[in-house]
Amino acid sequence: MKRSKGAHSKRSRNLRAKGRVAITQFLQEFKAGDRVRIDVNTNVLRGRPTTLRFNRKTGLVLGKQGKAYCVRIQDGGKPKEMFILNAHLVKV
Repeated sequence: MKRSKGAHSKRSRNLRAKGRVAITQFLQEFKAGDRVRIDVNTNVLRGRPTTLRFNRKTGLVLGKQGKAYCVRIQDGGKPKEMFILNAHLVKV
């Protein structure tokens, strides 16, 4: 059988499930200027980075847009801005 190439096919093998999501992860707040680490939570499908190469990278919170936070990271030598939910962010 041919391997599935869906949007979440590689994520399930590369990341282990961390169990039930704590409500405190959804309630944590960040301010503009806070340093955060992107830590992808596999139990929350929405609001996470599109690729796994941004996992465990640190960045700077620029602000909030809707429910997500705008985070600027350095990828190589270029700054990139991503919109990530607070369930995938950890304060450094």
